[in-house]
Amino acid sequence: MKTRIVHGAVIAYYLAMVIFVTYPGYVPFDTVKPFVFGLPFSLFWQTLWICGSILALGGLFIFEKRKRPGAGAANG
Repeated sequence: MKTRIVHGAVIAYYLAMVIFVTYPGYVPFDTVKPFVFGLPFSLFWQTLWICGSILALGGLFIFEKRKRPGAGAANG
């Protein structure tokens, strides 16, 4: 059950990412000002989603690694 929740959350994140970085969902965020960390807001918006996807995949990797039997033992 927990595996389905984690996988579902990652899938939901990526579906939301597809919506918010493409045409219909990107329109409200397609502005130059305000500048955030020296980036135009539209570029910051894209960067924010990409960094979030790295965190989502990293979290999924850690979850899968802990779930695997014998994950703590050295394989070699």
